[in-house]
Amino acid sequence: MPFRRFFESPRPLEFLGKDPEYWLLRGFTHACLDWMRDYTHLDTEGLENIPSHGGALIIPNHSGVMGWDAFVIQNEILKAGHRIPRTMSHNFWHQSPLFKRWSFKLGYFPQDFKMAVRILRKNKVMLLFPEAEAGNFKPSTQMYQLQPFNPGFISLSIITGKPIVPACIIGAEETHLNLGTMDWTEKYIGAKVPIPLNLIPLPVQWKIIFLKPVSLEKYGKREAKNIRFLEEAAGNIRMRIQNRIHKELVHRGVFKFYQDG
Repeated sequence: MPFRRFFESPRPLEFLGKDPEYWLLRGFTHACLDWMRDYTHLDTEGLENIPSHGGALIIPNHSGVMGWDAFVIQNEILKAGHRIPRTMSHNFWHQSPLFKRWSFKLGYFPQDFKMAVRILRKNKVMLLFPEAEAGNFKPSTQMYQLQPFNPGFISLSIITGKPIVPACIIGAEETHLNLGTMDWTEKYIGAKVPIPLNLIPLPVQWKIIFLKPVSLEKYGKREAKNIRFLEEAAGNIRMRIQNRIHKELVHRGVFKFYQDG
């Protein structure tokens, strides 16, 4: 499909998998991510919790500064789960025409609620990080302490009737060490810039765990607009992920068992 026709389409995500440039980009990223998979000795648990068909929201914790966790979990869902996930990403990656085109072709879309609803109603798997950059860019002194979840994903689940699959990513926190962020850059480039101590990922073992799906089908439009309900439900999902991460850290023998704040 010609680039112009693809890019000008109001619903470009429908054409993923039918475009030669997509497969070229996917082949390159797969090669890099397969190397990353071996480098981190990635272990995956609970893939059976990802529905084999129909829409679903995959909700993981977010960390690691460089965004490797998004790439790695997306690659794992595609290769091991045999589904192409659509990933909600920072709007920064959609400002440049080149980045925007490549992002769409790799399954990334901007923070657009209506687009997210449309994707889920087409029975696609969606990957969404409710901590956003607050989790990804947090300093390493707050390692494995989940940041507050944006409750928008609860509304998405209720409105579309699709289940939520909480996920834990362990290891990304230790792959890149971060001092914090330069907040002043947001004024000029629309995003905060982290201050990592290393760009080359450290050889830390990773583990991804997909927890049991959570259904919100019994709730309706009233709850989908109730901010207090949304925050409580998002906090519940956050606690499920945080508690499992704590248990995994104990099993790993790593002294990083933090009290949840």
